[in-house]
Parts: sequence; structure tokens; C-alpha cells
Amino acid sequence: MNVNADDAGEADAPAPRPRDAPTMPHEQEYNHIVAAARARTPFCLRYRFYTSDAERSGRPKEVITPEIVDKIHEMILDDRRMKVRELAHAVDISTERIHHNTPETKEQSKQWVSRGERGPKKAKQSLSANKVMATVFWDARGVIHIDYLEKGKTITVEYYSKLLDRFDVDLKQKRPHLAKKKVLFHQDNARVHTCLVTMAKIHELRYELLPHPAYSPDLAPCDYYLFPNLKKWLGGKRFESNEEVITETNAYFESLEKTYYLEGIKKLEKR
Repeated sequence: MNVNADDAGEADAPAPRPRDAPTMPHEQEYNHIVAAARARTPFCLRYRFYTSDAERSGRPKEVITPEIVDKIHEMILDDRRMKVRELAHAVDISTERIHHNTPETKEQSKQWVSRGERGPKKAKQSLSANKVMATVFWDARGVIHIDYLEKGKTITVEYYSKLLDRFDVDLKQKRPHLAKKKVLFHQDNARVHTCLVTMAKIHELRYELLPHPAYSPDLAPCDYYLFPNLKKWLGGKRFESNEEVITETNAYFESLEKTYYLEGIKKLEKR
């Protein structure tokens, strides 16, 4: 119900407030203003707005100079695969100052055209860098066997079955104390891992296969621990060939302490 100013006196008076009721924050602020007014204390709020940055030490705030722009432009023309951090280091500025462009996808580049009008041409992207697929067998003591897939090949059931044989050879050499013990074997639910041929091979090798829930990459130690840390370590490095990638990856695993692998296995208990 709306009450006009003339009818304010006729409106029902609000119910009295209980003495023990808590004071709300906005009421505390109001009481403070009233107390200041009664004591004839000046009370005001002041805000200051600045439209420019204050002077401070460090790198200059103006880095977009013609010299730096030309230098970055020449470096990119010489090597179009140069990384942002390399450009920032070359001109001595932070990576946030360098803006790189990611080409639009076909969906993002759509636009309206008139009937009969041809759409704009989209620049063709160059092929991505070569990739090396690695299959790593490891335990709490370290890496037992690494397999690098040859270029142009895919992991089939037959390939994975033979890979398990090669792993078993390295396992007996590097972990001789497991010769008379049951080997607990864990893998994700990839199709080549769960087919009948693979199951028969695991049974032939007398491994005890640990169950892995479906759609649970967060429970695979390689996915949540081993490979993410490897990717971070390789990030920003440049390799001229797959052999360099393999050499660098092997060196990375060999440089890790045994406690590193044990920590990754222990994390599985709390996931």
C-alpha cells in the first residue's frame, strides 16, 4: 500500500523494536552520524579519483615504441614459430605486453554476405609441430620402460600386446625382487587396454589387473601426475627433431628422485 505525505500520520505506526534486538550494520553507521551531528562534529565522506598512474620504480610503463614494434616484427618474420616468452626476453619486457594473435576458426569467421557475393578468404594455417607419443610404465621406484611410437603408426591391439612383452622383460631385469610376487598392474580404460587380446596377454604374464572406473582420468597416475609435470618442464623449449624430444624426455625422467615417483603413487590413495 502506498502512503502519501499528507496521509503519513494516519498510517499505522511501526511496531516497537525489542531492546535486546541486534543492531544492523547500516543502523550502526546511522547512529554514528547522528552522534557526530549532535556533538557538532564535522562529518563528511571524500573520494579521490585519479586518471593517471603514479610514478613508481621498475620498467617504464610506455613500451610500445616504434623501435620495439619493428624489432618484434622482424623477429617474427624470421621465425614465425617464436614463442611469446622468447620475444619478451629479447626486448626486455613482460609477456603481458606482447599480444599474439590466434587465427579464427571457421565458426568464428562467419559473416553475412549478399546473395551472390563470395565470402572473404580465410588464411590457411600451417601444420602443427610433430608430436611424439610415449607410453610409460613406472612404479613407486621410477620408470621401468618407455616406448616411443614411430611416426605414422598407431597403437593397435597387436602393438600393445607386444609392448607388454617388452615391458615384462625390463620388469624382470629392473625389479628382480618381483619375480616370485604378484605384480599389480594398473591402466586406464582405453580400447586397446580392455580388449580380449590384451586381457589374455595380462593373464599370460600373471599380472593382477587393478580395476579402473570408467571416465575417470583423474584416477590414472600418468594423467594427474606424471605427464602434466612433464609437459610443464618441456613447455617453452624448442626441438628440431623427434630424437631431441626423446633424448630430453629420457633425461628428465632420469633426473627425478625416487621419492618423486613414490609421491605420485601415494596421491592415488586420496583421490
